[in-house]
Amino acid sequence: MNAKKMANYINKAKAQELWKTLYLCAKESPTRRFHALYDKIFRPDILWEAWQRVKRKKGSAGVDHQSIEQIVYDYGEKKFLNELYKELKEKNYHPQPVRRTYIPKDNGKKRPLGIPTIKDRVAQMATKMVVEPIIEADFEGCSYGFRPKRNAHQAVAKIRKASRKCFWVVDVDIQGYFDHINHDKLMVLVEQRISDRRVLKLIRKWLKAGIMEEGKVRNPITGTPQGGVISPLLVNIYLNIMDKLWEKKFSGLGKIVRYADDFVILCHTKKQALESIQVIKAIMDKLDLSINREKSRLVNIWDDKEGFDFLGFHHRNSQRE
Repeated sequence: MNAKKMANYINKAKAQELWKTLYLCAKESPTRRFHALYDKIFRPDILWEAWQRVKRKKGSAGVDHQSIEQIVYDYGEKKFLNELYKELKEKNYHPQPVRRTYIPKDNGKKRPLGIPTIKDRVAQMATKMVVEPIIEADFEGCSYGFRPKRNAHQAVAKIRKASRKCFWVVDVDIQGYFDHINHDKLMVLVEQRISDRRVLKLIRKWLKAGIMEEGKVRNPITGTPQGGVISPLLVNIYLNIMDKLWEKKFSGLGKIVRYADDFVILCHTKKQALESIQVIKAIMDKLDLSINREKSRLVNIWDDKEGFDFLGFHHRNSQRE
């Protein structure tokens, strides 16, 4: 193993050890608020591992047009990371607006993506590596999207198992979820676990960074752009309040399975399904969100003639007991 590979291995091991330590501390103390986190974000080993993860995912350049290839072959990785280290340490780091782009969807429409600069992606990745284990300790088992050791296949398996006995499904689509997350309410949820003001300020900067489209920058008062490294974590934090409420007070109505902003509720009876819809509407109102009536459905899978689509699979009852 050459020196560079050895350094990568050591930095990765240190990052994993930090993740494990923070997770266990958070798991053991559900009410603890963590205050000494910012210094960990710009630790050289954390920044290097964050850069490695961003580099592996590749991706396009942001508004500054600086690509991963340019950093590796022209600018220099060490120079790039040293500058970011200095900016974060001296609190001179300021994110740039994300670059708006669109990708086609199956229905012919386009999904908006916000592409941060490479520097901002590395800073977000380093922050995610420090914050995620603390937040992850609070997440419910019904959530499968963008979480360590969890994936869409597990969510699909959960649905298939539940659909053997549950014959009514509430298939929910949230209207423009990424664009309507309330920043203040999101930060209140983050602050339940993170009290380090420097970290909170950093997250707020990304929420307020703005979106550049056709040469103009706009600053939405709500939302977090799809495409940001830290956005999936923020998505899960915001909807975790729904998960917790459901599991604590309404699990008797049915089983909820969520993957990021997509979720279904599997119920035994139509009455439970109709009541579930009212509960979800109330929770959405509290979160300043709304259900997309055109895409959300109440599905009866009892007779095996009707089903629903979720995570790229068509689901219907194939085994009655």
